[in-house]
Amino acid sequence: MFELNNRINDVLDSHKPEAKEKKYISDDDLKLMSAILSVFTKEYSSTQTSAFDDFLKEQEKPAEKPQQQSEKKPIRLPDDDLYGGE
Repeated sequence: MFELNNRINDVLDSHKPEAKEKKYISDDDLKLMSAILSVFTKEYSSTQTSAFDDFLKEQEKPAEKPQQQSEKKPIRLPDDDLYGGE
């Protein structure tokens, strides 16, 4: 499964706009993916969401900018009280 994941990631990377040549998944890889998914999903119905759905949603979101702190607070050290620091 690890090697299959690497091949899938290579295919996905090759489909990005800046890629020079597109790669595709072989029939054997598709059969293996189908077997893996069949085993993993045999107890699930099609209406259930999963951690995989959540993962994909997170991957599709644009990168969020780090939140800016509205107020920067100084770091307090234990000696601050001894020397009158704030």
